[in-house]
Formats: sequence, structure tokens, C-alpha cells
Amino acid sequence: MDHTILTNPTETKLVNAVHENLYALFRSMHILPGSEVLESDEISYHNAFPTNPMFKGAWRTRLPVEEVEATIDETQAWFNQRKAPSFFWWTDPLTQPADLAERLLKRGFDGNFPGEPGMVADLFALNQNVRMPPGLTIRLVVDQKSLLDWRDVFTAAYEMPEAGGQAWYDATLQAGLERAPWKLYVAYLVGKAVATSMLFNGAGVSGVYAVGTLPNERGKGLGAAITLKPLLDVRQQGYRFAVLFSSRKGYSVYQRLGFREVASKIGIYFLEKD
Repeated sequence: MDHTILTNPTETKLVNAVHENLYALFRSMHILPGSEVLESDEISYHNAFPTNPMFKGAWRTRLPVEEVEATIDETQAWFNQRKAPSFFWWTDPLTQPADLAERLLKRGFDGNFPGEPGMVADLFALNQNVRMPPGLTIRLVVDQKSLLDWRDVFTAAYEMPEAGGQAWYDATLQAGLERAPWKLYVAYLVGKAVATSMLFNGAGVSGVYAVGTLPNERGKGLGAAITLKPLLDVRQQGYRFAVLFSSRKGYSVYQRLGFREVASKIGIYFLEKD
């Protein structure tokens, strides 16, 4: 893995860092038992044991038009052979053919067409004037208790099946809390776990993922706080830029912190096995 930190990148490199950080996260899953990461010039796959489509996906698609339909069939067969209950197919600004998303939707995938906006922040130009509710503490997950708290809040915040949060719990334990390439954070409000985030360093930048707040705790500034604290930590490690792809709900929060939208859209297309 390339650990070179981007310090004075071109705009093109920053745009590409949005999806390259994500792909570096997928590559890092090779640390998990029984995982597979296969890369080629035309398409890449990863498959790991947790039952969550983040751990099973196709990405970095650069296909000639005449090969795309056959490759969609081959990709479904590849995941079927591994008994994957579902997987994501990811698209980025360099995806070829350009109409891959439309083709996937016609083939039964469900997705976020035309994609989520990529955003970038200079870590030395962050807005640190974030309102912190009284009694708020933010902790790096370093033990099984805080990992359980992260799992439960993440699951509730994203209103997903329990398996979604359990997957990250299992993967982090299998990788080892100290060795896991991703870092998990939990926010506690007067001792109650209320918000989560995750950082992953790769492609020369720090990527922000899994920002979520319990539904009944929203509107208190927790999303901004749980995003800012990890970024200040990673800045001390020497990182200059952070990237993410934003949901509609989170966009204004990230913008207030100092993130700006760049010419990148990340598409996520889901296929569940019949």
C-alpha cells in the first residue's frame, strides 16, 4: 500500500483521491481471514467474510463497451460462487463505459444514480468552531466495550439490519483492535453512546466514513463533532487532506466544517441474491 501523504496535490489528484481512498480501504480487507482481493486493468473485486456488502464489491471498472454485459454476468457469477448474499458495484468519475450505472439499474441493481458528491478538506483550514453539547466526549475505539457501542449506534443511526453493524464489529476483532487499518470513533453524551465515525488513511489522504447519529439525538451538532475530532487527530499524524462522499443529509455539515465539493460522484449499486 502506498503511504505517501499528499501535501501539494493538483486538483485532479484530489478528485481521484476520493475514490482511490475507498479502493485502498477495499484492498486493506486482505487482512481478514479468507478474504480475496482481485485487481485487473478492467475491473477489481473484493470479498471478505462479514455479511455486509461493504465487504463484497466490484470497483474500478474500466471496460470496453463490447465487454460490459458479459462482465456483469461474470461478476454476478463470481459472487454467487462465493455464496455472497449481496454485493455493491461502485462507480467513479473514470468508470467506463460511461453508462455503466444505467446498465446496472436495468439488470436489477438498486442504486443512488447519479451518485453521491465527493468532497475534500484541507485539514489546516478546518472550521473548528463546532458547537459541542455539554457532557460530550469522543473516544477512539480501543476495547471490546467501545467496539460494541460503536456497532449498536452505527446500526441504529443507519437504520440497517443488525448484521450491518455486526460486520464491522467482527471484521475489527478479526483484524485486531490495534492492527485494523480503519479507526473507529464513538461519541458519548453524558455517558450514552450517541454517534459514530470511521477514518481510513490511504491514497495519500484520510477518508471519512460511517458518520452517524442516533435518530433521537440529531440536531445537537454531534455529526460535526464526531467528524471534526478524528480529523484533528489525523492532522497531528501529518495528513494534509481529508476526503469523503456525502449523503444529502450530511452535505451541509461537512461544508460548514470546511469540506468543498469536487468533480467526483461515487455511485453505489446494490444487488441482493434472489
